[in-house]
Amino acid sequence: MSRLRHLRNPLMVIIGLVFVIALSSCSKKEVVQDEPLMNPSDTSGSAMGEGAVASGNAGDAGMAASELETVYFAFDSYALSGDTRSQLKNNLSWLKSNTTAKIQIEGHCDEKGTVEYNMALGDRRANAVKNFLVKSGIDRSRIDTISYGKERPADPGHDESAWSKNRRAVFILLSK
Repeated sequence: MSRLRHLRNPLMVIIGLVFVIALSSCSKKEVVQDEPLMNPSDTSGSAMGEGAVASGNAGDAGMAASELETVYFAFDSYALSGDTRSQLKNNLSWLKSNTTAKIQIEGHCDEKGTVEYNMALGDRRANAVKNFLVKSGIDRSRIDTISYGKERPADPGHDESAWSKNRRAVFILLSK
């Protein structure tokens, strides 16, 4: 009975409600991982900017490797299209000729989507390129990857022309 008297006191009820609300707002939020609509085995994505060279938007670790081509991806995809694979074969030849060169592959995205989603997609893009090179005979230890998501656009515009230039993997020469 003594416990019921406390519940009748409006101040105690308010304090109890505040306590419950405070505890529920401190709970961990569930993180939902978005997955791209296309998978890496799907080669229907298109490559953009044929003959493009590495972006001048090089990371802090090195300088853009002008001998290596930037490769482009379709919207919401990290699949390597036929055009992308052709460009990567040129980069592969260069890497095989320069056996001591170390590179970093930067994964980039357009401005659509959340920061978290684009960081993950940029990582998948960089790793898709790395895996292609490793399967083609380049030592894994020569290749680092990093994702910049949508944080370093090649084109700051807000239309499809700009976005297509931002969905890319850029090669950075770390050492020759």
